[in-house]
Amino acid sequence: MVRKEGAARAGAKVVDLRKPADTRDRVLQVAQTLFAERGYRGTSLRDIAKRIGIKAPSLLHHFPSKQQLYVAVLDRMFESIEDSANAIAWAREDRQAQMRQAITDAIDFMVARPDFVRLLWMEMADESGVGRQVLKRRLPPLFSTAVNFIFRGQREGQFRSEVEPNHFMWSLQSITIGFFNTAAMLKRLWGVNLLEPETIERRKHEVIDMVSRTLFVDRPSIAE
Repeated sequence: MVRKEGAARAGAKVVDLRKPADTRDRVLQVAQTLFAERGYRGTSLRDIAKRIGIKAPSLLHHFPSKQQLYVAVLDRMFESIEDSANAIAWAREDRQAQMRQAITDAIDFMVARPDFVRLLWMEMADESGVGRQVLKRRLPPLFSTAVNFIFRGQREGQFRSEVEPNHFMWSLQSITIGFFNTAAMLKRLWGVNLLEPETIERRKHEVIDMVSRTLFVDRPSIAE
């Protein structure tokens, strides 16, 4: 998926729409890239159709309007996050291990999908954004899943009871999503690449360490 997004972003080749079953997904893929590059207002159906290699009216067979296409792009990306979050939240595993895995998965997700981070940031910063209703519909259940996970860990004695789950998740969101916004800024200003594999691995360890010190209840060692 990352390779396809990269190819669409570069605009080096036209997307082949001769396979009807793939048409909708390919339209979503190209639209996602262009919306992330230019924003909702800076992207037209004609731009998307041109990048794909078809005429603009052909898009209307799949999406009646640009707004509906944009909402579909956001919904598809949130579905991927929700599937991962639910798989971790309801797994029958050690809560601390699950939290470490969730952090790793979240960072890997954003590395592989920079378009999502850019679109999410645009919508969070734009009070009149077209995707505002998507965020209002998608974010609360996702956030509740995470908060309830913290509550369960506290009841089981694995997470510190003095930690307020809502505040903790707001902070965790800031140090994960915020890192990628900072990375984009540094790339533009000074050419510094914070998305190198070694840097990303170090970032995972740093975030997990911060979370462990703040949230986890210390466990006795085997020797004890």
